[in-house]
Amino acid sequence: MSSGPGAVDVWVFAAKLLAGLGAAAVALASAAAAAPAASAAVAVYPSPGTSNALPQTQITFRGVSPQAIGPVVVRGSSTGAHTGHIEGDSDGQGGSFLVDKSFAKGETVTVNTGLSIIGGSGGTFAFKVGNPAFAINAMPLPVVPAGANGVMRFRSRPDLTPGSVTISKNSAPASQGDIFLTPQFGPLQNGPMIIDSRGNLVWFHPTPVSQQTIASDFRVQRYNGAPVLTWFEGVTNHGSGSGQGVIFDQKYVQIATVHAGNGLDMDLHEFLISGNSAWIVAVQPSSVAGIGKPTMDDVIQEIDIKTGLVMFEWHALDHIATGDTYFPPNSGGFVFDPYHTNTVEPLKDGTVLISMRNTSAVYRIDPSTGRILWTLGGKHSSFKLGSGASFAFQHTVLQQPDGTLTIFDDGGGPPYPHSRSRGIRLSLDTGHMRASLVKEYDHAPNIQANFEGGVQDLSGGDVFLGWGQQPYFSEDNASGQQIFDGRFTVPTSSYRAYRFAWNAQPPTQPALAVGAGGSGTSRLYASWNGATDVASWQVMAGSNPNALVPLGSTRNAGFETAIDANSNAPYFAVQALSASGRVLASSPVAATPAHVAVYGHSAFVSPQGTGAVPASCAANHPCSVDTTITAGRTVVATTGRERLAEASGGLLFFSLNQAGRSLLNKASNRRLGVQVSIHDASGTRGTAGMDLIKFSAGGAGPKRSVVQSPKLQLIGLTDFVNSRGTGGILAGCFAAAPCRVTTTLSVGRTVIARTGREYLGPSTLGYLIFQLNGTGQSMLAHTSGNQLGAQVRISSSEGTASGQVALVGFS
Repeated sequence: MSSGPGAVDVWVFAAKLLAGLGAAAVALASAAAAAPAASAAVAVYPSPGTSNALPQTQITFRGVSPQAIGPVVVRGSSTGAHTGHIEGDSDGQGGSFLVDKSFAKGETVTVNTGLSIIGGSGGTFAFKVGNPAFAINAMPLPVVPAGANGVMRFRSRPDLTPGSVTISKNSAPASQGDIFLTPQFGPLQNGPMIIDSRGNLVWFHPTPVSQQTIASDFRVQRYNGAPVLTWFEGVTNHGSGSGQGVIFDQKYVQIATVHAGNGLDMDLHEFLISGNSAWIVAVQPSSVAGIGKPTMDDVIQEIDIKTGLVMFEWHALDHIATGDTYFPPNSGGFVFDPYHTNTVEPLKDGTVLISMRNTSAVYRIDPSTGRILWTLGGKHSSFKLGSGASFAFQHTVLQQPDGTLTIFDDGGGPPYPHSRSRGIRLSLDTGHMRASLVKEYDHAPNIQANFEGGVQDLSGGDVFLGWGQQPYFSEDNASGQQIFDGRFTVPTSSYRAYRFAWNAQPPTQPALAVGAGGSGTSRLYASWNGATDVASWQVMAGSNPNALVPLGSTRNAGFETAIDANSNAPYFAVQALSASGRVLASSPVAATPAHVAVYGHSAFVSPQGTGAVPASCAANHPCSVDTTITAGRTVVATTGRERLAEASGGLLFFSLNQAGRSLLNKASNRRLGVQVSIHDASGTRGTAGMDLIKFSAGGAGPKRSVVQSPKLQLIGLTDFVNSRGTGGILAGCFAAAPCRVTTTLSVGRTVIARTGREYLGPSTLGYLIFQLNGTGQSMLAHTSGNQLGAQVRISSSEGTASGQVALVGFS
């Protein structure tokens, strides 16, 4: 008893006293307990007449408040009187008498109460304890090879390696939601997995295949009035499971765990939440007379999620003859598995629908008595099945709101009664006991699945199918057209597959990885496992991890977004932004790995073969760099060590060898494509593809000079202009924030070019692009030696740099 001060203690004392008084006293107490029988009928589990109860069973009462259960006297034919106490179900509509010691195998247990027991004799009923053989242990799982493209990999989350997915058709409405899968055979990790309709990962909760753990039946359900994620998690052996049910909220936080009761472990095949309870399957190998190996008894239970108490229990061995199976005892394996339950669904009328693969049958039962009301399919069908309505080794049988049944018809086990697997919808005429095929859902091309699979009704008449053993999942519209088709790239499988609308924000921070990008940029990789509302990523950068400033934003591009940031800042972070621009969360600050970088796409070479490439040292020490330039397999230039200041940049000068000068002279348009590779003494490298462009200039050229600021600097004092008057000033921003720079070029008092604001990322070199006006172009065209002396002034809020430079034309 869960309430009534002292009631439980008083009855426990009475039971102990009766245990010492002998059978006569127990009989007297039984009669006394039965005397004030309640008028309301009460269902009990194990049901009266059960022959396969578990030694650790609790005695469940439903249809009565815990306070009204009253005294309970329990006696085993071998173990004698049992003491215990009552705990109430969370809904207040029942409770369980929890015995203090287990029952013995094979004994008969008699229970005396003051209640009106359904199937009992007044308040008295009895059940027999079965002969459980052993628990289900883990067996090694098959693992499929990853091959070249069988695994997703992410720079920001190297710990996640789910099986990759290929989408071959995607014309289904995106409003149908994301796709929920549970890869079972790796290649590297198993676990619950959400992908979007394009095959992009949304969320993955991994378990290494080496742990021999699988997930199954992963879906969205409702618990406590809110959407939750639920799945089975555990091990498997001979197709059955041993584990627990897991419930996560919309923040991916585990809020509940469901275990089977009465000493059993939860099976992998069903985990259905109904209100505050969960309907599950548990499988117990048992010793059965006349069968030479352990026989699997399928046990259906309803579990109170809040208390863990058993609210309902039904044993297949008590109600279905083992001879009804299509899985004979002499089949391979260490157990005889006559039933293999894969679906349990409580119906609105209070009955329960059960699907059993190995009997190829569906059963509707009365939960208060355990009696089978009708059987669909199998060896003793209550219905006559019309053309196309027969099924074999089926999975996921569900009653839809219109009364039809959807069934995944595997069609084979082996043996193979059907040539292919399919989804079907049946109409049941219970007046004439006929079953008719309403619709069939096939895959193009046809698929044969030996086990697992499911059919899910979606809005608008669409159905979503998971093809079980086979790596496919697909969607058909109301007309039967296949409008979506996807698969695991390698042949792993998912017990069921679903589509659901899902919105969630994880409690974790986004992840960020930073590396060197091309042409002096930094390559960022941003992700946030499980986030569904990220529209874009804002990049933050700076020289101080505590003083980062925004550089700009990039649209979210799937699970991991690659971002080229025009900066070599020492520190980066990213912010996940909603569609309205609201900051959802920020990543930890990531330090940029020490590296050297090459900038730009062109390097200019004099007639003598000398030139320079822009480079930077993104390190906390000066860089000592050598340069190698190759055209195809031909090395055209090498240099000795050149120094670049730490967190700074400059020009690396080279001289083409004879082969290089020859190749450049013969190159089309005087442009030679090369690969520039720089190598720092610390071991870091930077590479870039460039064009070497030949130019000519005569004479000593104009005077050159420069006045720098600490944070904004001119890099090099020769700048090149094409025949259309477009050129670039190489500059460096060495501030914590981006430099937004304006440029003015003049000859004497004549302005020949002026720019608007241009962007240079922090700790970055870049070209400030200008366009000479007509006067400037004329001056350059008529200057002596193709070198026009000009004054350059670049300005930003971080400072000003100015200098005398030479503008050199090229074509």
